[in-house]
Amino acid sequence: MSPVFPPSEYQQRLGALRATLEAEGLDAVVVHTPENVCYLSGHATPGYYTYQCLVVTTAGDAALLMRQTETDNAADTSYLERIVGFPDSADPVRATADLLAELAPGARAVGVEARSWFLPPEPFARLGALLSDRGARVAHIDGVLAAARLVKSPLEIAQIRAAARSTNAGVAAAASAAVPGASERTVAAAAFEALIASGSEYFGMEPFVASGPRAGTIHASWSDRVIQRDEAVLLEMSATCGRYNAPLMHTVWTGALAGEAAAMATACARARDAALAHVRPGGSPAAAHAACKEAIADAGLAHTYRKRSGYSVGIAFAPDWGEGHLLSLGENEQRAFAPGMVVHVVPTLRVRGTAGIGLSATVLVTDDGHEVLTSCDVGPQR
Repeated sequence: MSPVFPPSEYQQRLGALRATLEAEGLDAVVVHTPENVCYLSGHATPGYYTYQCLVVTTAGDAALLMRQTETDNAADTSYLERIVGFPDSADPVRATADLLAELAPGARAVGVEARSWFLPPEPFARLGALLSDRGARVAHIDGVLAAARLVKSPLEIAQIRAAARSTNAGVAAAASAAVPGASERTVAAAAFEALIASGSEYFGMEPFVASGPRAGTIHASWSDRVIQRDEAVLLEMSATCGRYNAPLMHTVWTGALAGEAAAMATACARARDAALAHVRPGGSPAAAHAACKEAIADAGLAHTYRKRSGYSVGIAFAPDWGEGHLLSLGENEQRAFAPGMVVHVVPTLRVRGTAGIGLSATVLVTDDGHEVLTSCDVGPQR
């Protein structure tokens, strides 16, 4: 697979990172998180479960380090000329320190991710010790890398739009298949077929299909349960294009919902719209979350809502499709929305063993408001 973007896009990203490193007084940075490696170099592989990293120096060098068997993949997905492979018998942490010494000899300060899932405590500690032994101070660089990815470039937005089109196709196919007498497994199969046929790569997280009382449990994936009339079927999925994502949660039912499930359906739609009203330049994610919660509380359903109201989306590898660590719609988020941000607004109401209702939208923050990218014309009620 060739790089997703032209060389100029990655050069701009690396240039911005180097300017930040210089401002922070750092000689180099070592990046381990697959999303950050992909953002800065283009390299993308399902093999990120094994050790890989990207070294970028303030002086202008950059190199990828990974298993020897992955280097051909990196040559296809990245424009970087320096791709270093280590044999499976080697110590990748020591190989990282050696590569850094070669690219930035005498480095006195090196940035390292402290919160990467893919640099566990033991190798993190060993890498820090090796760098310290060679005279380098270690600084945590997570916040800088996160901030760089929050506002998307026009080329990134084009990939998210492609993912949104595929997501919409997958949800529409699943919604059409979610009829009484069909199994959740059949619905999931329809979603997979439509997602892949419409352009999706391998996903950041699998589609979710849950009907009736099963929908009351978060992250319930498909089973052999047969869908019944007058019960909700909760669908959530995200296609992935160029590793960029655009999720959608949608709920459909045949017949009529009753009792608490019916009240949740009405409240969820109002909560989504209330939150979306705040997704605009200068708007507050915390205010969007508060408006979402208020709409739910006004319906007497506050006890069904125990989560944030949305999160940033962009590049993702499993086990997630979101960028909630970059920005979440929650009470503690103080940053304002800005043009070029993309967020998934996703109120979901659940009562365990009874029902679950979710209605969401992935939206692009524009110069004067927002644009809805993911939606489904099928349902909710049919």
